[in-house]
Amino acid sequence: MLIPKSDIKAATARIRAHLAPTPLIRAGYFSQQLGANVYFKLETLQPTHSFKVRGAFSAITRLTKAQAARGVVTASSGNHGLAVAYAAATLGIPATIYLPESATEAKLVAIRRFDPEIIIHGAAWDDANALAMKVATESSRAYIHPFDNPLVMAGQGTIVPELLMQLPEPGLIVASIGGGGLISGILSSVQHYTPDTRVVGVETSGADSMFQSRKAGRIVELPAITSIAETLGARKTEKSQFDIVTQYVTDLVVVSDNAAIRALIAILQEEKLLTEPATSCSVAALLEGKIAFRPGENVVVVLCGANVAHEQVHEWESAARNLSAKAHRRKSDPK
Repeated sequence: MLIPKSDIKAATARIRAHLAPTPLIRAGYFSQQLGANVYFKLETLQPTHSFKVRGAFSAITRLTKAQAARGVVTASSGNHGLAVAYAAATLGIPATIYLPESATEAKLVAIRRFDPEIIIHGAAWDDANALAMKVATESSRAYIHPFDNPLVMAGQGTIVPELLMQLPEPGLIVASIGGGGLISGILSSVQHYTPDTRVVGVETSGADSMFQSRKAGRIVELPAITSIAETLGARKTEKSQFDIVTQYVTDLVVVSDNAAIRALIAILQEEKLLTEPATSCSVAALLEGKIAFRPGENVVVVLCGANVAHEQVHEWESAARNLSAKAHRRKSDPK
């Protein structure tokens, strides 16, 4: 079931006091490369450098006074935890953030700035999430799920009416998928506000639970997350997101980690914007010709997150160069 338009409008009104609209820019280099009008919706410029803060404010601002006094609990691979920590601190509400052992030090440093309780548990987000939900239930605290929460999805859906004020006729919106909260909110909002706009979701190989689920016709749980795009690191989606995506998405595509890294470097070099692989994968899908669009069409890519350490970028760039050199040598070697 789609998130109702009234819920998206209400979320827009609630978060307006806390979040300014994010810019939309025309990406000149990629427009020239692809033969379309490529725009970047810069969710990377949110206060937490990720779209997740929309959903966090949408959910937390709906708490009762009694719920707010008890505090909130969540589990995250990083960006949602940072968003909840920021929103809770802004609103003066206690927060406990559960993170998996795979959470990067850069994410931990960012979250600590807002002084929540932080608990590390499990190898993946799903493990941290299971414990967080148990503790929240036992302590009667509100649990803010990173994607399987209608209020969170409504918050993510506020991207679309904001976008339409900046670009009235987007032909195509491209967004990455982790658990599916972002794209479910976008798909719901598109159906209400601009139903002729197509929406394509992108995952990386090794974090492609939605793609595998749609292919199988049922929810598939990955045995492990093997992609470097750790913020796409949900081993499975949930029924609400699966139903919305399978019914309304135009297409789902998967790209390799290497393709996401090459796109990340290209975005940094050509547009001077830092992104995560979980974001750059959407641009990679366009560059690799995996997404269909019309010449000259308005194509909007949601740049959803930029919380990555510069040391990681240097490592990935070096690895990508080594792979390119090896590939070139293989082509040059005589048979």
